[in-house]
Amino acid sequence: MRTRQVRPDKMQYEFELHISKGYDKTRELDFILFNFITTKIFKSFIYTINVTPSIDLPNKSLGFLVEGLSAPVLSIAKSGNAVYQYKLYGYSNTEYDLKLTKPDVDKNLFKLKITEKGLKITKEPSKKFIKVEV
Repeated sequence: MRTRQVRPDKMQYEFELHISKGYDKTRELDFILFNFITTKIFKSFIYTINVTPSIDLPNKSLGFLVEGLSAPVLSIAKSGNAVYQYKLYGYSNTEYDLKLTKPDVDKNLFKLKITEKGLKITKEPSKKFIKVEV
Protein backbone atom coordinates (compact mmCIF):
# COMPACT_ATOMS: atom_id res chain seq x y z
CA MET A 1 0.00 0.00 0.00
CA ARG A 2 1.30 3.39 -0.99
CA THR A 3 0.98 6.48 1.14
CA ARG A 4 -0.38 9.56 -0.46
CA GLN A 5 2.06 12.43 -0.88
CA VAL A 6 1.11 15.55 1.03
CA ARG A 7 1.63 18.81 -0.83
CA PRO A 8 1.35 22.27 0.69
CA ASP A 9 -1.56 24.44 -0.38
CA LYS A 10 -0.74 26.72 -3.30
CA MET A 11 -0.87 30.33 -2.17
CA GLN A 12 -2.69 32.96 -4.18
CA TYR A 13 0.13 35.50 -3.76
CA GLU A 14 3.88 35.00 -3.43
CA PHE A 15 4.41 38.42 -1.82
CA GLU A 16 2.51 40.91 0.30
CA LEU A 17 3.14 44.65 0.55
CA HIS A 18 2.03 46.45 3.69
CA ILE A 19 2.01 50.25 3.41
CA SER A 20 1.80 52.41 6.52
CA LYS A 21 2.69 55.84 7.87
CA GLY A 22 5.39 56.33 10.47
CA TYR A 23 7.48 58.95 12.21
CA ASP A 24 11.28 58.91 12.44
CA LYS A 25 12.26 60.39 15.83
CA THR A 26 15.93 60.73 14.82
CA ARG A 27 15.26 62.73 11.65
CA GLU A 28 12.04 64.24 13.04
CA LEU A 29 10.25 63.48 9.76
CA ASP A 30 7.17 61.56 8.69
CA PHE A 31 7.63 58.65 6.29
CA ILE A 32 5.66 56.05 4.38
CA LEU A 33 6.85 52.50 5.08
CA PHE A 34 6.70 49.95 2.25
CA ASN A 35 7.10 46.56 3.95
CA PHE A 36 7.46 43.64 1.51
CA ILE A 37 7.12 40.11 2.94
CA THR A 38 6.80 36.65 1.45
CA THR A 39 3.72 34.58 2.15
CA LYS A 40 6.00 31.56 2.47
CA ILE A 41 7.71 30.98 5.82
CA PHE A 42 11.26 29.65 5.53
CA LYS A 43 12.36 27.10 8.12
CA SER A 44 16.16 27.31 7.94
CA PHE A 45 17.01 30.95 7.24
CA ILE A 46 15.32 34.33 6.96
CA TYR A 47 15.98 35.45 3.40
CA THR A 48 15.98 39.00 2.06
CA ILE A 49 13.70 40.07 -0.78
CA ASN A 50 15.70 41.84 -3.49
CA VAL A 51 13.76 44.98 -4.40
CA THR A 52 14.98 47.87 -6.54
CA PRO A 53 13.06 51.08 -5.81
CA SER A 54 12.44 53.65 -8.54
CA ILE A 55 11.06 56.81 -6.92
CA ASP A 56 10.11 59.95 -8.84
CA LEU A 57 8.25 62.25 -6.42
CA PRO A 58 7.88 65.26 -8.79
CA ASN A 59 6.08 63.03 -11.33
CA LYS A 60 4.09 61.26 -8.57
CA SER A 61 5.53 57.87 -9.47
CA LEU A 62 6.60 55.13 -7.04
CA GLY A 63 8.06 51.97 -8.54
CA PHE A 64 9.45 48.78 -7.05
CA LEU A 65 11.05 45.91 -9.00
CA VAL A 66 10.68 42.71 -6.96
CA GLU A 67 13.57 40.59 -8.24
CA GLY A 68 13.60 37.56 -5.96
CA LEU A 69 15.33 36.33 -2.83
CA SER A 70 18.90 36.33 -1.57
CA ALA A 71 20.47 34.24 1.16
CA PRO A 72 21.19 35.80 4.53
CA VAL A 73 24.70 37.01 5.38
CA LEU A 74 24.68 35.42 8.83
CA SER A 75 24.75 31.64 9.09
CA ILE A 76 22.56 31.48 12.22
CA ALA A 77 19.56 29.29 11.60
CA LYS A 78 16.29 31.12 12.11
CA SER A 79 12.84 30.69 10.60
CA GLY A 80 10.46 33.32 9.24
CA ASN A 81 9.29 35.24 6.18
CA ALA A 82 11.65 36.97 3.77
CA VAL A 83 11.42 40.76 4.10
CA TYR A 84 12.39 44.10 2.56
CA GLN A 85 11.55 47.55 3.93
CA TYR A 86 11.71 50.95 2.26
CA LYS A 87 11.02 54.28 3.97
CA LEU A 88 9.80 57.12 1.74
CA TYR A 89 10.55 60.61 3.05
CA GLY A 90 9.56 63.94 1.49
CA TYR A 91 6.24 62.79 0.09
CA SER A 92 3.21 65.04 -0.51
CA ASN A 93 -0.41 64.48 0.41
CA THR A 94 -1.58 63.54 -3.08
CA GLU A 95 -2.21 60.49 -5.28
CA TYR A 96 0.76 58.51 -6.60
CA ASP A 97 1.11 55.88 -9.31
CA LEU A 98 2.45 52.75 -7.62
CA LYS A 99 4.08 50.38 -10.10
CA LEU A 100 5.08 46.93 -8.82
CA THR A 101 6.94 44.73 -11.28
CA LYS A 102 8.55 41.32 -11.25
CA PRO A 103 10.89 39.93 -13.93
CA ASP A 104 9.03 37.91 -16.58
CA VAL A 105 5.67 39.06 -15.16
CA ASP A 106 3.49 41.95 -16.25
CA LYS A 107 3.62 45.00 -14.07
CA ASN A 108 0.89 45.74 -11.54
CA LEU A 109 -0.29 49.35 -11.52
CA PHE A 110 -1.95 50.75 -8.40
CA LYS A 111 -2.98 54.24 -7.30
CA LEU A 112 -1.99 55.18 -3.75
CA LYS A 113 -3.67 58.21 -2.20
CA ILE A 114 -1.87 59.84 0.73
CA THR A 115 -3.82 62.23 2.95
CA GLU A 116 -3.31 63.75 6.40
CA LYS A 117 -5.66 61.12 7.83
CA GLY A 118 -4.12 58.07 6.19
CA LEU A 119 -3.48 55.97 3.09
CA LYS A 120 -5.85 54.42 0.57
CA ILE A 121 -5.52 52.28 -2.56
CA THR A 122 -7.86 53.94 -5.07
CA LYS A 123 -7.13 51.68 -8.05
CA GLU A 124 -5.71 48.18 -8.41
CA PRO A 125 -5.32 45.69 -11.26
CA SER A 126 -7.66 42.73 -11.60
CA LYS A 127 -4.76 40.25 -11.89
CA LYS A 128 -1.84 40.74 -9.54
CA PHE A 129 1.19 38.84 -8.21
CA ILE A 130 1.31 40.78 -4.94
CA LYS A 131 -1.28 41.52 -2.28
CA VAL A 132 -1.24 45.20 -1.21
CA GLU A 133 -2.64 46.30 2.15
CA VAL A 134 -2.71 49.72 3.79
